[in-house]
Amino acid sequence: MWDENSLLNELRMVNIALKRSAGQIGEAKVPSASSMVVHFVGMQGGAAQQKDVENEFGLRRSTVSRLLSKLETDGYITREIAGGGDGRSKRIYLTEKAKAEQQAVAEQFGKVEKRLDGVLTPSEKSEFSRLCGKIRAALEIQ
Repeated sequence: MWDENSLLNELRMVNIALKRSAGQIGEAKVPSASSMVVHFVGMQGGAAQQKDVENEFGLRRSTVSRLLSKLETDGYITREIAGGGDGRSKRIYLTEKAKAEQQAVAEQFGKVEKRLDGVLTPSEKSEFSRLCGKIRAALEIQ
């Protein structure tokens, strides 16, 4: 059982609420983590390096690779070896299916952001960002 006053529980509850708010997008119901990647690649003009996704979301290469494999299997992206390299650097392209849903993804994330925007004052937002940075740093030390 979770201690309802613990920081870990608060973070867990915010994460659950965020997932529910972002929900699943589009006819094929792309889950939120995948939606975020589709949105990110869409904001890059429909193409991005796999390394860019890793950096943007702070995810390990293996995690991104699994996520992208699922998106590729579901027909949302294609991947190609970048610049005729050795296969370690891959470029991601949105398919027409993903492009069609990317607008819905962008609109949904915009709605969530708008709902959150009025919750905190500018100084609270700044403090929240600072505190989140401290929490991330503490969790990354292992």
